[in-house]
Amino acid sequence: MKPTRVEVLLDDERQPVHGITNIVIYDEQSARALAERIQEFQEAMVALLRAYAEAARPLLEEVGRTFQTMRQAGLVEDDGKPGKGPDRPAWQSPYGPVRRRR
Repeated sequence: MKPTRVEVLLDDERQPVHGITNIVIYDEQSARALAERIQEFQEAMVALLRAYAEAARPLLEEVGRTFQTMRQAGLVEDDGKPGKGPDRPAWQSPYGPVRRRR
């Protein structure tokens, strides 16, 4: 389990507080206010992540369809490595035809 980091804000400068394992708040009103703020933050983070996932979904689906098409054409293997392209005549080579000596 990763330890929780606690910081104190003094004069607009954050200073870490090392060695704290828990925090006890004796003022019930402050404890409730803190719990409510934590709950609000958690709900905001969940909403943000859901919105991000929903916005990214169409792009990721298109990437998946493109990869599937490339895989079916033999351009990539199942693991994403480049596949062997279709054979083509030398005159269609990206390097041009073979040069002949004279």
